Amino acid sequence: MSSPFKHPKSGIYYLRKGVPKRLVPIIGKAVFKQSLNTKDLREAKSLIIPLLADVDNQIRLAELQLTDDSSQELSLRDCQIIANRWYG
Repeated sequence: MSSPFKHPKSGIYYLRKGVPKRLVPIIGKAVFKQSLNTKDLREAKSLIIPLLADVDNQIRLAELQLTDDSSQELSLRDCQIIANRWYG
């Protein structure tokens, strides 16, 4: 599990998680980065949990795309992530 990254100048915590190299062309970026909008480590640790779950789901979806296995079914959560990336 990734821990919050503290920006050296602002002191604000961020989520930072690398994307596996083989998935960068599918996801479109090498690193997921998102501000947690807090300078409090305890708060940052609680805020990062659901965001990491979303990032992990996006990585799993990209891996499914890479395998091109059409027999895989998407869960409701997977569909929500896809819709959010396209329309959110």
